[in-house]
Amino acid sequence: MSVALFGGTFDPVHNGHLRIASELAELLPVNELRMMPCGFPPHRDDTEVSAHQRLEMLELGIGVNNSILSVEDIELQRPAPSYSIDTVTFMREKLGSSTPLFLCVGMDALATINTWRHWKELLSFCHIAVSSRPGFSAPKQGPLCEWIAQHESDNLNEIKKCPSGYIYFCDLTMLAISSTTIRDKIKQGSSIRYMTPEPVVNYIQQHRLYE
Repeated sequence: MSVALFGGTFDPVHNGHLRIASELAELLPVNELRMMPCGFPPHRDDTEVSAHQRLEMLELGIGVNNSILSVEDIELQRPAPSYSIDTVTFMREKLGSSTPLFLCVGMDALATINTWRHWKELLSFCHIAVSSRPGFSAPKQGPLCEWIAQHESDNLNEIKKCPSGYIYFCDLTMLAISSTTIRDKIKQGSSIRYMTPEPVVNYIQQHRLYE
């Protein structure tokens, strides 16, 4: 048994998110990848729609017959900002001490992870899987660079033998889709078909979101 957490605002979820999640689940590989919408992101302004609506769109995007991808709403249950250290601490308590747990982040997030609350403690509770992002690379010097070098491994077999402690870099397919582009297209009255699953498109239209 192994679990991965893939967090994001998902405002709204789109095919790029779902493609990355599916590739991560296959690459690592894990028994379950939980897509985890942030409730109160500490590094971002307020989202345009409610947390409940973002959750419903994510559930629609994943669908009911997906055996690997699921929704984790732990961060939506908190009245405070969503800090990753709190999330992985709680998930470790739920999963037990021996289950491998991956926290999936983008290269852009890794570049500023040293601004996160108790960032050096994250690897006590999980592995960190880092996906590539255009225009971003791992730091080449400084304390963060040293921390990454100390924990980096490209041996998934060895990583999976441990519940936590490693950083693994993933080369994934990046689709040229963003939530910002979707929101902008809706404001312009343009179609967003094929950018997000049809049930999500229908939900957005039904509730007149992002207009």
